[in-house]
Amino acid sequence: MKYTTLTLLVFPVFLLQNCGGKDISDALVPTTTIEIQKEFLLGGLPELQFETLDTINLEAKGIPPISSVQDIAFSQNFFFLLDRKQGLLKFDYSGSFLRAIGEIGEGPMEYILPYAIYLEENENKVLVADWVKMVLISYDLDGKFISSSRLPGRPISLYNENDTLLVIQESIFGSNEKARNVLLSSYEPKTLEVIKHQKNPLYSYISKFTLIHMLPRVLGGRNESSLFYLPQTRQKGLFEHKDTIYRKVEDHLVPEYLLHFTGFENEEQIWVSYVEMFEGYACLVFLYEKQYYLVLLDLVNCIPLSILKNTTDTHLTAMKIQSLPRHLKGNMFYSILGNEDGMEEKNPLIVFYRLVSPSIKGDRNSGK
Repeated sequence: MKYTTLTLLVFPVFLLQNCGGKDISDALVPTTTIEIQKEFLLGGLPELQFETLDTINLEAKGIPPISSVQDIAFSQNFFFLLDRKQGLLKFDYSGSFLRAIGEIGEGPMEYILPYAIYLEENENKVLVADWVKMVLISYDLDGKFISSSRLPGRPISLYNENDTLLVIQESIFGSNEKARNVLLSSYEPKTLEVIKHQKNPLYSYISKFTLIHMLPRVLGGRNESSLFYLPQTRQKGLFEHKDTIYRKVEDHLVPEYLLHFTGFENEEQIWVSYVEMFEGYACLVFLYEKQYYLVLLDLVNCIPLSILKNTTDTHLTAMKIQSLPRHLKGNMFYSILGNEDGMEEKNPLIVFYRLVSPSIKGDRNSGK
């Protein structure tokens, strides 16, 4: 593993203000509003500083061509990388390819469109969610098929909630005009036995897209409950920009935070493309005026910390989102740096960082 000591300095860009709790008089009213003002977007904040620690080069001999990283799971001695075309691949931290887990196909031990993975290392098991076949497939860490379990919908993401496997799914019904349902199922991760298929949809939405859409996704846990994020579809001429972070209470969602973008004109567009939460913090990635921004927000104290601003790319893609630092644990982050020049096909690099500034205080009301 190559060791480097590069410190990344990024530019400050905006401030989140007026973030305070209030009593809930209605179950549909968020307890906290976070106002994101345009004037602070163009202003200044302390910069995010990352120190690069290690880089894994996936260009060694014998590694399959990797073009579309869908998911990744890290263990102490190895990691799994899920590629849309190659399937589930296992590597060590020197970048050596260890083996493929399962393969693309229509057989009972195979997957057609692997969409998410879940690592149960203590049980010597990794799970693959197939979006097309609507199944969970389990393999041991050496690639031997163990079992599979049918899902009522198309799996989008897999999460752990108090040692229970949550499977977020999109219903197979719905259209441009008819609402689609977001489904939630609970499984025992060791055996894949069904604990519960939620009878009522977790959420419903109408989308101009006919297939995979931006769905509520678990951000993380606080106070022993899971948080979901739901972006609003924005088009020119629609002035109100509001997104919501929900808290799951039993079988339904309750608004927890309202993200309110203010000061933007009707013709200006904001696209929130990615959100993750960890240990009481949230990272929010959004596109504005052909630039994307990574915001680090303290959800416990409800204050902004720092900003990362991209100043060179003219549009946001899935590959660019992957290149942004994503949380690993504590103050450790990682990113997947893909080939953007188009001149030569290359496998991505995986880069590990330490967040130098601001400091992160771990495990604050994380519920984990």
